Amino acid sequence: MDKNKVYEDIRRQIVEERLAPGQWLIERELCEAYSMSRTPIREILWRLAADGFLEQEANRGFVVRRLGLEQIFEIFQTREAIEGMAARLACRRGGEAFRAKLRDIKKRIAQANIESDPGLGIALGRELHRAIMSAANNGILADINEKLENLTVLTANLTKRSPVIEKASAGAHLEIINAMLQPD
Repeated sequence: MDKNKVYEDIRRQIVEERLAPGQWLIERELCEAYSMSRTPIREILWRLAADGFLEQEANRGFVVRRLGLEQIFEIFQTREAIEGMAARLACRRGGEAFRAKLRDIKKRIAQANIESDPGLGIALGRELHRAIMSAANNGILADINEKLENLTVLTANLTKRSPVIEKASAGAHLEIINAMLQPD
């Protein structure tokens, strides 16, 4: 298995909480599980740490990131700033193709049954945010947003358990879309 596939597999296990927040990753076990030597496994772990999925503790190794309430608030405050700028740029630069994409996402959010499938709300919200970032057409903003999105994925594990939170999020997404579709 190549390094990118191993990275994606470990990342998916973290996102799906098969590797739980606070869980230590043991290099030797990963080497055995993926039939790889320690050097590529360490590179993968460093990359996962750089992308925000793991934390490295000196002389101890790597642990799956555990987000506290304060960190979750900080993530959403940062998203508000980054995505607000992206939305302004997207409205200026996006054109009719972008507005058509917004209308399509709006329709699917309005039709979704978030209460029975909160994961659908998360997926549609992610699609909206990615469409906005793409239309903003700002490479530096997109790079910063990529790491932020990794941290946001970790918060989704909390919200997907709450249809109430996801339903409120869907309502907020509809308001954002409506505002962005206004000519001003």
